Amino acid sequence: MASIPPPAPLLEPGFRLDRYELLCKIGQGGMATVWLARTKNSHGEERLVAIKTILPGLASDDSLRSMLLDEARIVQGIDHPNVAKTLEVGQLWDMPYLVLEYVEGESVDQLCRTLAELELPVPAAIMVRIVADAALGLHEAHEMVGAEGDSLCIVHRDIAPPNILVDDQGRARVIDFGVAKAAERFTPETAAGVMKGRVPYMAPEHASGSVVDRRADIWSLGAVAYFMLAGRYPFDGPNDAARLIRVLGTDGPDPLPEAVSTAVRDVVFRALSKDPDERYATASELASALEVSKMPATHKEVAQFFSETLAASIKSRRALVEHALAAADARARAREMLDGPMQGSSMSYRPPPVIANDPAAVGMGTLGTVTRSHRPPARQWVPWVTATLIALIVLSAFVLGSATSRPATTATTATTTAAEPTGNGTAATATARTNPSAEAEAKRAAAETAKAAEADAKARAKAESEAAGAKLAAETTLAAETKAAEAKLAAETKAAESKAATANAADATAAAAKAADARAAEARFAAAKAAEAKAAAEAKAATVKGASSAVKPPVKKPPVPEDTIF
Repeated sequence: MASIPPPAPLLEPGFRLDRYELLCKIGQGGMATVWLARTKNSHGEERLVAIKTILPGLASDDSLRSMLLDEARIVQGIDHPNVAKTLEVGQLWDMPYLVLEYVEGESVDQLCRTLAELELPVPAAIMVRIVADAALGLHEAHEMVGAEGDSLCIVHRDIAPPNILVDDQGRARVIDFGVAKAAERFTPETAAGVMKGRVPYMAPEHASGSVVDRRADIWSLGAVAYFMLAGRYPFDGPNDAARLIRVLGTDGPDPLPEAVSTAVRDVVFRALSKDPDERYATASELASALEVSKMPATHKEVAQFFSETLAASIKSRRALVEHALAAADARARAREMLDGPMQGSSMSYRPPPVIANDPAAVGMGTLGTVTRSHRPPARQWVPWVTATLIALIVLSAFVLGSATSRPATTATTATTTAAEPTGNGTAATATARTNPSAEAEAKRAAAETAKAAEADAKARAKAESEAAGAKLAAETTLAAETKAAEAKLAAETKAAESKAATANAADATAAAAKAADARAAEARFAAAKAAEAKAAAEAKAATVKGASSAVKPPVKKPPVPEDTIF
């Protein structure tokens, strides 16, 4: 009968995978989660790492476990400064995990999205440096050979801005070989109808389901370079389906901005050729062509550009790491207080026991030894904490009971009896059962307390009444003042209106008088003109009459016939 596999562990900050303590979650995809973790070596030096684990809900999927182990097998042999290293692979129960190099930096995707919000492109020199570095790291992976000397035919198949990190020193790192193609991969190739990768950065032969080689990664690098320069995909569309149709079509990519030099444009477009034979043969050739087309920025300049552009993101990332480390230190101190410091060890926490597992049992091949944790870390401090809580509860109950019974004991202080030995050996009663003076004092104190309470209540009531009266008087005064101000304002308004009306009437009268004067003046002027005209006419008539009487009329000659000849 097959045994039931143990449940997937619930990962949380403070959980330990072998000698690695989980600090916080720094990334999650559809298949796996990436944790920030820490460990200490034999010299007590602390080191941060990244641990990639399958999601708990998918831990029982054999194909996903095989994919994770395949990724470890592919990447562990790559030793290049532009590829994030895989340090170790382990397994807790049936859940494998990868221990990766922690890259302190930001992704190219984060840079492009931040600049897109500012409507700015990535400078060409920065693009050349980042893409050339990524190409050199990919070339190292493409050139990997197996034990027999044969090429492993590694193809990343998911080159995209999120999978290119730039560390704080300005060096680009390629990450996530989870869907890489390799000759020694145990996981079957992609099933029909299923594509692995991101469509905008997927080479045409990859999108069509054809056989791919290293030149597919070169096409993806060209798409990354295009996106950094233009802020859009080379074959853009409203969705992935439209982009896929354009990638598989015959048209070329959209033109780059005019600010991009011709040399850089030619390199990018050659990398984006739909015919693999027209592309660069290797990623190293692409890196050399980019560096020739444009003087690349230095790693220091890249680091400075990232620190200035992504200052807020870098600050948030560092604050998250500092907070996670502080929380881990607090957990370690609490564990030491409960368990005591470990003897002869530089670690502040106790790792769970592990044994070496047979590599062939999990299909590791030449990967190396896989460590398997038998069980979650023992928590021997649980009984001590439980006992401490019980003791606190009992002590609290005792203190509460004592505090409840104390007033009754005070009120009946006179109910005790004392027996003292006398000279003849007999016992005598020294006090009575009750003490009248104590009762009287208690009554007097109670009366004084009641009297003081009554006086305080009266004083409070009086104060409240006076406050209410003062508030009412203030409100009445305010209302009266408001009413008077309103009346005054109304009177002033009416007076102003009356004054304005009077002024308007006076102005109208004056205007009418002026108009009458003007009309009278015009009439006088017209009369004067008429008199002048009459006088002139009379004078002219007199002149004409005198002239006609002094001049004789001319003699009228007879007309001459037309045919008369002189």
